[in-house]
Parts: sequence; structure tokens; C-alpha cells
Amino acid sequence: MKTSATLFISLMFWTACSAQPSYRAQRTTRTVADTTVDQAAKEDRTTSMGSEKDQEPAPTQAPETKPETPAAPAVRSSQGSGGGTGMLEVPFTDSTGLASSYKINAPADVGQKIYGFHIHLHGDGGGGYTDFPNKEARYDLIGVTVKAPNPNLQWGRAQGRAHARYVNELIQNELVKKYNVNLDRIYFSGVSGGAYFLTGSLLPEFGQNYNSAALILCGGEAPRVAFTDPNMLSKFRVHIEVTAGERPDILTSIQRSVTGYKTAMDAAGIPADQQSKLHTINIQGDGGHCVFDGAAQGSYTTGIQLAIDTKFKMILPP
Repeated sequence: MKTSATLFISLMFWTACSAQPSYRAQRTTRTVADTTVDQAAKEDRTTSMGSEKDQEPAPTQAPETKPETPAAPAVRSSQGSGGGTGMLEVPFTDSTGLASSYKINAPADVGQKIYGFHIHLHGDGGGGYTDFPNKEARYDLIGVTVKAPNPNLQWGRAQGRAHARYVNELIQNELVKKYNVNLDRIYFSGVSGGAYFLTGSLLPEFGQNYNSAALILCGGEAPRVAFTDPNMLSKFRVHIEVTAGERPDILTSIQRSVTGYKTAMDAAGIPADQQSKLHTINIQGDGGHCVFDGAAQGSYTTGIQLAIDTKFKMILPP
């Protein structure tokens, strides 16, 4: 912010008045005065010229410069096009023939604006697919929920690697080709069985493809396979939310997940202070399994909705 100052210059004039002498006296006075003034002016010019010659020029002050604001990093956009808008349910089959579907709620301006994705993975039985808790396009993220590709609508377990490939191909070969999105803003949330699948299979297998984060709700397990690229853990944020009233077997599994991820981060040489910022857990509330809105009046469905509405922003960059 520049500072301006206003300089006021005041000029003062004065006039001396005296009685006029006689012509002769006036002429004599003028002659003497002229001689005196000329001599004084001559001396003054000599003194002035000497002082100007001896005077050093004032140093030139360099103009004030402001530090440049770093340019924002370029957006890695997918350049996709052709995807529909509004609430849609779309079938998808991966390269191995595994088939299921996904729901998407694409805003009307998706063709003019670069969004990201919020990919949600439901719990056992598919309730989160039916309810679609992330359908609102918050934080400039398009909501997507994926249905597990098996009859009992369960993610992972023995099919963890096949399901991880299915979700990764759905994102890479379908979603980012249909929509022009920021490739560094593809985020995940998983509930119960979906949380187990995220931590146990999807992130270890394909987390390196996503420079983002995941919200893990009322579930989680230790990695079932080695991380394809353990260094991805140095830039991938994982936050776990669970109630104190959660089932004991699930609390034990979550603890094993935390330990397994810490072991992987240690092996990748990620400093402890960085680990504590990247991998966090919050145990709060007296509700049961996924009942984040309290045991007295809450439920599985409303608890998950509350957690998506209030906790998802925790994994986003400030």
C-alpha cells in the first residue's frame, strides 16, 4: 500500500514603502544602491557557484519493489467431456468384465467449470448407495457413489484386489474421460465395509494415482497387500472417525489399520511429525456402529449423513 503526502508551498510577498526623495537625491541613492546591490549579487553568485561546484549530488534512491506473489500451480485437468448432468445412475464394466453401476449428481455448469470428485463407498448391503449421502456438490466436488460389484453388495474381503481395480478403472477410464475435473481433487469416503475396503485394498493398490485424501467412517483394516508406492503416504491425508460406542471388533480392526499405516510410513521414511498430520483419528460420541448423531436419537443412516456433512471438510486443504 503506497503512502502519499501532500506538500503545501506558501509564497510570501512583502513590499517596503518609503517617502520619495528629490530627483537628485533619488538619483544618488539609486546609484549607490545599484552599486551595492551589484557587488552583493556578484559576491552571492561567486559564493553560490562555489557551493554548487563543491556540493555532491544527492544519491538516487532506488524505487521500492514489492516481492512477487508466487503463481498458483497449474491445474491438472482431465480434459474429459460428454458426461451428463443432473442425477444419473450409470452402468460400468471394467476390463475384466466385472460389472456394476455408479450414481453421479453432476451440476449444470460442469461443462464450463473444473470440478473435482467425491467418491463414496457404501457399507455392507449397499445402504450408502441407495441414500447417496454425498450427492450435494460441496467444495466444488461432484458427488459419486459406487455400488459394489457383487450380489451381496459387499466391498473387499477376498475380492479386495478385483474391487480395487474396478474402482480405479471406473475413475480413470470412465469419470475423468466424461468430465473435465482437477486430477488432484479426487477424494474418497468409505463407511463400515467401504472403510475396510478403502484402507485394506484400494489405497494400498492405487492410492498413488490420487494426490488427495480419504475420510474413513466407522471401519478400517490393516493393508491386505503391500503399498504399490509407499511414498504416496507422504502426500495422502487419511482421517478416521469412530464413536466410543463402536463394536469392539471394529475398534480392534481400526487400531490394526492405524498400526499398519504407521509401519508403512516408517518404512517410507516419513517423519513422525508429518505422520501425525497426515494420519489422524477421532473417537467421539456414545452412539453405536456409525451412529455419529448420538445413541439417544441417532441411527446408522442419519449418523453417516451427519458425518459426511460435518467431517468431510477436515480432509480438504486449508
